[in-house]
Amino acid sequence: MKILWLSNTPCGASEKLLGRHYTKGGWLSALETLLAANTDIKLYVAFYWVKPLKPFVYKNTNYIPVLRDGSGTIVGRLLNKFFNIGKDEKEIESLLTVIDEVKPDIIHIHGTEDNYGLIQSFVDIPVVVSIQGILSAIEQKYFSGIPYAVVQKFEGIMPKLMASSVKRLYRGVKRNAIRERKILSLSSNIIGRTGWDKGITRILSPKSKYFVIQEMMRSEFYEKQWSKVEYGKTITIVSTLGPGFYKGLETIVRTAGILKQNGDVDFKWVLPGIDESCQVAKLVKRWLGIDYEALNIKMLGPRSAPELIDLMVNSDLYIQTSHIENSPNSLCEAMLLGLPCIASFAGGTDSLLKNGYEGLLVQDGDAYSLAGAVFKLYNDFEIAASYGFNARNRALLRHDKNKILHTIINIYKQVISDTL
Repeated sequence: MKILWLSNTPCGASEKLLGRHYTKGGWLSALETLLAANTDIKLYVAFYWVKPLKPFVYKNTNYIPVLRDGSGTIVGRLLNKFFNIGKDEKEIESLLTVIDEVKPDIIHIHGTEDNYGLIQSFVDIPVVVSIQGILSAIEQKYFSGIPYAVVQKFEGIMPKLMASSVKRLYRGVKRNAIRERKILSLSSNIIGRTGWDKGITRILSPKSKYFVIQEMMRSEFYEKQWSKVEYGKTITIVSTLGPGFYKGLETIVRTAGILKQNGDVDFKWVLPGIDESCQVAKLVKRWLGIDYEALNIKMLGPRSAPELIDLMVNSDLYIQTSHIENSPNSLCEAMLLGLPCIASFAGGTDSLLKNGYEGLLVQDGDAYSLAGAVFKLYNDFEIAASYGFNARNRALLRHDKNKILHTIINIYKQVISDTL
């Protein structure tokens, strides 16, 4: 079987091209490794790249970089950045050229955020589309935590000068959400994994077939396990955070303030993934007038998988604070490690974690509720540990590598058969 992936990242070649701290799409790399090792499969991965790069083979996978329209020169990249002149039509032509050269048996599009799904109007080859996030929902929740008026007041001038203002980022999300709805309307086969994404795709793509497949985690997360036997006087809370404005940094700040004022919970809160120089961190600091260090919050910046695992197994609680998610990999990884978890009840998180059995779900953005959940687990290690134990058992079944591999190959075969 010849399979062509269209991906937002270089997948397994990300480390080769972008460095060891690049972690986005790590679950795809894990799945790719097993698929590419199958002697009955020839796997190709096409991805957009901002400069000319020839196709190459790396660890049994054939990679095809596709130059973004207008990105071949520094001037072109600057024009794209400041004026968004890149055109879907030209990029689709490039993708169709790749498809014609590869002649795959099936095309698997990972995500609806970019324009890959538009190729469905031009090909007869079977196509399946995986849901990652859903921009149409993110658009509505984008300013749930940090109001737009606050952004306007506290953002500063540099993001505007560098064409990275929140207004501009949001405008891109809004524009791409319109395109996403078109992509879903074209889609006959959709892969999802939560009740949330299933419900939304039944509205935006009502005639499509819906398949369920869980994500494969990075291999290192299966090998280690959280194993504390008690909480000390001071607990370490960990939250893996991205730079998005809807990820809930302001909820972390407010919750830390409540816990500090209470005085009954000694904690430090570490945030791998971002540092204080990132845009959202600076904005929240100005807006709320806080000192991260005074709130026992420390931002660690990007961390490799081994570094992140070491941090997590030596922490006491994992907290996920996003205002909208489908199935956050960071929460899945924490559950897989057996770390006691608290997560915002947003998007598809209730499909991942059973409240009161595998962890605690709290209303997104509710700092008092989150502080109460921390207080509850801080004062009852037995309950916290049981949640972590149950979460790990659930995650091991959900993210079973062989089951996922078997499922995706069967989906490919079924979609191909249905198209004949």
